[in-house]
Amino acid sequence: MVFKRLIKRIRRKREQRAAYLKNSKSTAAIHYLVSGANWSVKHDGECLMALLPNVSGEITHSEKGLQSGLLHFGGIADAIFEGEIRWPEKPLICGLTWFHILENDKRLKLVKNIDNRLSFWHSSCRSTIDKLIKHGANPQKCHVIPLGVDTQVFKPAHQEQKLALRKELNIPPDARVIGSFQKDGIGWKDGQKPKLEKGPDLFCETLERLATEQPVFALLTGPARGYVISRLKKANIPYLHLGYLDHANDVAKYFQALDLYLISSRIEGGPKSALEAPASGIPLVTTPVGMVSDILAHEESAMIARQFDANELANLCSRVLTDTALQQQLIENARKVAEQHTWEIISQRYYNELYKSNLREPHS
Repeated sequence: MVFKRLIKRIRRKREQRAAYLKNSKSTAAIHYLVSGANWSVKHDGECLMALLPNVSGEITHSEKGLQSGLLHFGGIADAIFEGEIRWPEKPLICGLTWFHILENDKRLKLVKNIDNRLSFWHSSCRSTIDKLIKHGANPQKCHVIPLGVDTQVFKPAHQEQKLALRKELNIPPDARVIGSFQKDGIGWKDGQKPKLEKGPDLFCETLERLATEQPVFALLTGPARGYVISRLKKANIPYLHLGYLDHANDVAKYFQALDLYLISSRIEGGPKSALEAPASGIPLVTTPVGMVSDILAHEESAMIARQFDANELANLCSRVLTDTALQQQLIENARKVAEQHTWEIISQRYYNELYKSNLREPHS
């Protein structure tokens, strides 16, 4: 254990040294700081920086060595190291994205002090911004810009493609395929302990109720799904777990095998699936979480539960699966919503609302 810690410390110092050298030579206007891990927030940053208009932007994994420009912390976890904010050594303009706030989140006590140094706060949903303001964030510094989606990658499939994919995955042709593409277990092993903010218990309870009236099949991706898998096995609900996918866009293929996508989370900043399912032409049933209520409308572009209740979710799923007119209405309207939230459009909003005015003068 001591040896592993030593190796980890040495590796971290090497990474910091490399980041320092890269940052010290950088001429980018925007430095988007994210963890080196393959997190969802890293993919967000890559899409944003690649499509950023008018100025240059790049991903960085460290604040060390930055000489000029604007530093945008891609997430609250990326902004903190050993309990302290990773402020750059130079007096750079700084902004922070905070996607979702956990219950009794101890990091909220930092908000007032952070606000003094930040030029802007950002979140993908209104509910998070409201909580930040309640804990001391300056409302004039706060911005809500949702996540984006690549509508060229996430797109509807023809019926022939859907059937071919189901055959490839050995999914029964008469099954009602419901998707859940996320990590919802604690840790990175089997995930037998549920991460309740992600609602794996609600997901399982919903499918258990649906399975009493029609042939339900669960298509899962993501690591640490042990809790969900155990519940599905116990309920004799067939499933396929595809595990961890190498790239965020790899999940696009599997949306095309679905009849319905179910979001059962209790706390979210997004989630990305709230745009990925609509972009893929898949009806969405969801809890009233994250950016869902900001960008989608109940019975128009999604079926949105009023509460975090499995019975209500099951009823909404059943309506979608048995009403072809409703399915078509959701598919058509939701695709239009997705087309209004491409990464190109979202990157333009980042520039207009977060970066443009803050690049005019240095932040002291």
